[in-house]
Amino acid sequence: MGANTRMVNPNLEGGPGAQKEGCVISEAARLCGLSVHQIRTYLDMRLVYACGTTQEGSRLFDDGCLQRLALIRSCREAGLGLPEIAEFIQALDNGDKGQCRAVERQIQHTIAVKRAALNRCTQALTKAAHGVKLSALKGP
Repeated sequence: MGANTRMVNPNLEGGPGAQKEGCVISEAARLCGLSVHQIRTYLDMRLVYACGTTQEGSRLFDDGCLQRLALIRSCREAGLGLPEIAEFIQALDNGDKGQCRAVERQIQHTIAVKRAALNRCTQALTKAAHGVKLSALKGP
């Protein structure tokens, strides 16, 4: 067990039964490439749940929690907003195939819109690099 890994006290978040292991929020943040603030936001939004707490009351995160946090990070990197991610997570958690397909279509649309915007930016930069004046892009 590492320095940031502690035995967990079973509680309502982790459920009754045998004790589990997990890492504290700062270690979870480091492992997932997130900030502690981001993880707390995701906890508040119920996108992820701690697997339990230490005796001191610190929340603990197991491998399942870390995988969920990594998935949320990937969604954010893809440009999805928190409302879209919340729908995505809810669809996954519910296991409703229809809801999953609907969220997938929504995400594909969001990606297409962002891809088109990035292409427009790239085209403008390419034109500028070739000396084409983009007077419409100039500010006052």
